[in-house]
Amino acid sequence: MKDINVGLIGLGTIGKGVYEALLSNCDILSKRTGLNIAVTAVCEKDKNAIKAVNPDKSVKVLSLEEIVKAEDVDVIVELMGGINPAKEVLINALKNKKHVVTANKALLSDHSKEIFTVAEENNRVVCFEASVGGAIPVIRVLRESFVANNIDTIYGILNGTTNYILSEMADKAYSFEKALKIAQEKGIAEKDPDLDVSGKDSAHKLAILSILGFGSQVCSEDIYTEGIESLSPQDIDNAKKWGYSVKLLAIAKNTSKGLQLRVHPTLLPVTHLLSDVNEADNAVFIKGDLIGESLLFGKGAGSKPTASSVIADIVSAGKIISSGEKNTDEKMVYSSQEFNLDKIEDLEVSFYLRFSVIDKPGVLAGISSVLAKNDISIANVAQEERNMGETVPVIILTHMAKEGDMKKAVEEINKLDCISADTVVIRIEE
Repeated sequence: MKDINVGLIGLGTIGKGVYEALLSNCDILSKRTGLNIAVTAVCEKDKNAIKAVNPDKSVKVLSLEEIVKAEDVDVIVELMGGINPAKEVLINALKNKKHVVTANKALLSDHSKEIFTVAEENNRVVCFEASVGGAIPVIRVLRESFVANNIDTIYGILNGTTNYILSEMADKAYSFEKALKIAQEKGIAEKDPDLDVSGKDSAHKLAILSILGFGSQVCSEDIYTEGIESLSPQDIDNAKKWGYSVKLLAIAKNTSKGLQLRVHPTLLPVTHLLSDVNEADNAVFIKGDLIGESLLFGKGAGSKPTASSVIADIVSAGKIISSGEKNTDEKMVYSSQEFNLDKIEDLEVSFYLRFSVIDKPGVLAGISSVLAKNDISIANVAQEERNMGETVPVIILTHMAKEGDMKKAVEEINKLDCISADTVVIRIEE
């Protein structure tokens, strides 16, 4: 049985979960893989985190500089997060002939090419299943199971925090603020939730999926991103009345105009597979020329689901070490094709619009006139509340329209005397 020695960097929620899972499931891992996987070194600046793990005396506590150079460490598992010093740590580990496992989506989304180039130069692999989707094996599926496909579309609910918040708003009519507070109390949302609710976390993950699905050399900054902060329970309720759910959707499409990358709140038909993904679950919908449509669903976060993916990656690296060969499946393959990124202004979709208007004659005619002037036609209108002289919502669903035209129209409408608050705009995917 081959010994695989692991150096674990970061003993937070995920790192602690990995350490404990390797201890509790060591027997089943050995039987199934023929590998004796053990953590032999850890690195963590928080002494309380080290005490919480209570490592065996045989486990060395090392600095970042020491752990990447340790001769008795075969695989470095980086779970510290962030860009710096994580990037330097990974590169130094690879140069010191260590295989690397990471869950760091922010780092990989923006620096994958540099990191994978160093890995190839040093005949080492970087495994990153846990960077997207927690326990959902979407990385492996795109690399291996769907390798023969021309991928057309990737839709992802990639952030459990936002999906939980939207589920609470939909089921209990909670405001965004109240749903966020509950998520924080339950440990689903961070104290500083900006990375999640702004859509940035989903953008990092979409960048990684786009590299795998299309070979595109993109980073998170290439992705148009909106969060869920402006949504209200009435938007979700209105959508439901017209047969839609509201999801923070990460979208990648290979179109004739170029690669379309965006993250934003989206109205999806309730019949769509992703509409049934609720609470803190994640899902990835993939459409390819051979597979047709496929849905991967599961727990997208948490110590145990993420630990499952991290350990699977340790096993992959361990098998390469055991066989003495380089596994080319672990390379990041970039397309030689030049990808044009489709500008958000050129996007053509239908829209949901919620106007906050002062209820008086001629308001709807004024809004309609501005929309028509910008080549936007109306599919449905609803004004269920009437209160003359007071602010009421007017809801409009449009036919297909250009994003650029919609932006100009909304800017003009928001300046009208009858508009009392910024218009809520949500794109629709059919």
